[in-house]
Amino acid sequence: MLYVGPLVATRRHAHHAAQIIMAPQGLYIEDGANGRIHACTAVIPPRLTHRHGACAHAALLFLDGDDLASRRLSRDAEPRCETWGRGTLDVSVPRDPTPEMARALMASILSAVDLRQPPEPRHPAARRMCAYLDGSDQIDLARLSHEAGLSPRQMRHAFARDVGLPMRAYLRWKRLRRAIAAVEAGASLSAAAASAGFADSAHLSRVFREQFGMTPTQGLSSITWRTLD
Repeated sequence: MLYVGPLVATRRHAHHAAQIIMAPQGLYIEDGANGRIHACTAVIPPRLTHRHGACAHAALLFLDGDDLASRRLSRDAEPRCETWGRGTLDVSVPRDPTPEMARALMASILSAVDLRQPPEPRHPAARRMCAYLDGSDQIDLARLSHEAGLSPRQMRHAFARDVGLPMRAYLRWKRLRRAIAAVEAGASLSAAAASAGFADSAHLSRVFREQFGMTPTQGLSSITWRTLD
């Protein structure tokens, strides 16, 4: 997911996605231990607590935690923001990108960020569990255990080890992505919450703030969404 435009200051949060920030004028980024840097380009690995300041124009590229590039970026990741800064990339951030410009911007960012280290291999059982969870709205833990070929205890351990977060947190992230897709399709926040399996819009708002450090109104309602596929 690519965002281009102004950034509001966020509270501390963490999400199941790697995040590449490009801010031509620079912005402040903090980690979970009050470390602080000012950078024009930064790579924040998945699941690490962070916050950032406001700036007038920037690009944010979110790479889902299961994505190959995200797993490469998260290898040997450290929670200190001093390790997140990168040299200024020779990539311009357009003000109002067309879909073609957005695709080119994403490709330029990924090619400019070092992705040479391969990720650790993922256990086949973890791949089967993710495929089941991604394709099912109603989760049957007994069926999931059978799909994984593991006992329930082994299943939870293998999932957390290879995916990097507990199964419940993974499902919460997937529901949040479904809510974002619903808003993209034109749904209200209440309708998006219901379609994604949240109890109500307040529940969606609470989870959204935990994951992105801002309200859904700031992060969804004020944005024009464009599907690039």
